[in-house]
Amino acid sequence: MRVPPWLSATARSVYHERAPRIYLCLVAAALFLLLIDTAFISHQDASFSGIWLLLLTLPWAPMLWALFDAISGPSTMELIYGWDGWVLAVTGMLVSALINAVLLGVVSRYYRERRGRGVVRP
Repeated sequence: MRVPPWLSATARSVYHERAPRIYLCLVAAALFLLLIDTAFISHQDASFSGIWLLLLTLPWAPMLWALFDAISGPSTMELIYGWDGWVLAVTGMLVSALINAVLLGVVSRYYRERRGRGVVRP
């Protein structure tokens, strides 16, 4: 199976650039805090550790969560308060983090190449 050149260039922009790697480390740290908080601490109300992960993965996370919710079925209240809702939310945030990392990599690669050509910014 041959990998298309655009896919390898996109993946290269993620792991060769510093900005997406730092971003993915921040997302991993927020996910770790969320998992630790969920596993070991019981709350009567919502925890603030999930907010960090949501803020880091905006703007795609709410849209992906709504898409996954629409695909999974009509039982929304059971989905939100049950195990499936938590899994869908975290999966949506992780996919959103990958989308954001690719976009960060492409933009940082563009600016690095532009600066390397000697183009002066206004």
